[in-house]
Amino acid sequence: MRLAFFVVRSSFFYLVLSVGFFCATFVLPLVSPLMVSADNGAVDPEPIFIGETQVNGLINTKEATIWKLLPRPVPGRFTQAELAEFERRIRNLSLFDHVVVTIQASRLAVDVHEKFTLSPILSFTSGTSVKDLNATGGLVEYNLGGTGAQLGAQFSYSQRGPNVDVWLSQHAFQPDRFAKELKGFYYSNGIRFADSAASWTRNRIGTELELKAPYAYGSPLRYEIVVEGYRELVEDQKGTAPTNGYYVGLAPEIFWDKYHWHDLVPKGYRLSLELRPGYFLGSNEQRHEARVRYLQGLPLAPTTVFMINGVAEAVNNSGNPNHSLLLGSITGIRGLSDNLYRNRAQAYTNLEFRHAISLAPRWALQGVVFSDFGTFQSFTDEGRTRGWQNAINVGGGVRLIPTFLANTLLRVDFAQLLAPSPNSLVQFGITQYF
Repeated sequence: MRLAFFVVRSSFFYLVLSVGFFCATFVLPLVSPLMVSADNGAVDPEPIFIGETQVNGLINTKEATIWKLLPRPVPGRFTQAELAEFERRIRNLSLFDHVVVTIQASRLAVDVHEKFTLSPILSFTSGTSVKDLNATGGLVEYNLGGTGAQLGAQFSYSQRGPNVDVWLSQHAFQPDRFAKELKGFYYSNGIRFADSAASWTRNRIGTELELKAPYAYGSPLRYEIVVEGYRELVEDQKGTAPTNGYYVGLAPEIFWDKYHWHDLVPKGYRLSLELRPGYFLGSNEQRHEARVRYLQGLPLAPTTVFMINGVAEAVNNSGNPNHSLLLGSITGIRGLSDNLYRNRAQAYTNLEFRHAISLAPRWALQGVVFSDFGTFQSFTDEGRTRGWQNAINVGGGVRLIPTFLANTLLRVDFAQLLAPSPNSLVQFGITQYF
């Protein structure tokens, strides 16, 4: 066990950050044409002329929302690879639980089953004390005006305080526009530490503007950039606490996206690199972050899939634990205490074996066996770093999945934490853990 975690700590974290940056920045743009060609065979058949379009099954979605996903207007000639990508983009809107694209003579036909897209946001995670539970409630419309845009708001009790998020965003699959997302937030979080009586409340109020670049058909490579600003205020401090100030920063992110979304059996993979240079005015601190994410679905049968989610991330910190990474049951390791480990660097992987059975049309019951494991280096209340710690769990759960609802299910997980100290946790949610 010690040897395994030493490999995770010493190799996985640093290599993923460096290799991920190199690949996303230099290698992927060069190999993109080769990978697209390899996915579709050595020779693409003669392009197909399409003169008419037809879509069946729409309820609230506008037809233009579907046809704007094509690489060019109809009439025109389209390759088999372009039509396959067109179908993938329709699926990845997450508005339909059935998508079939066919060619009949010169007519492009799309058949879908549209979901009910006004969905609640609801989750609950028990903690080691009542103060450390996490509860979230809200509402999101995934298909605002029939355009695939999202409008949502949520209230949560998390990190020992109230939090509010409101957002409006466009989907990113239209190939000829920058998709935009605007978000406002207020967070009031209780800061505490494992080996100190020091504590304080960190309040943030701010906004984010995100721009997602046009998603070209010729390559899975895409990028986004976020501009963020917030006011940070410290209250109710016990012991020494950081100073107040304002944060401004950017967050460019590069994606290599070959992921095919599906309610029961996702497939493919997505790799992303996020760099967040920023500055904290007031105490004149650098606040930089770097993050690599990897998500993959490996289908094993028509209703069985093995899922992998990996994250490696770090912050550049001048001794202020208010600028840190948080690891716990809410995100990362189910069963690990929440609101306790504020880290300089961390890496974790979530593995899930999912198998579903059909209960009725558009209803499925999914059983899950999982393990989460990771490593992290946390801060003291004075901003110094402790030694590396490791965490691992095993567990299982069930999901009741109504596929006619957008991004909504009932999830119950039981996790047994094995390290750093034994603990058990029952977690509820209305989305998959990842």
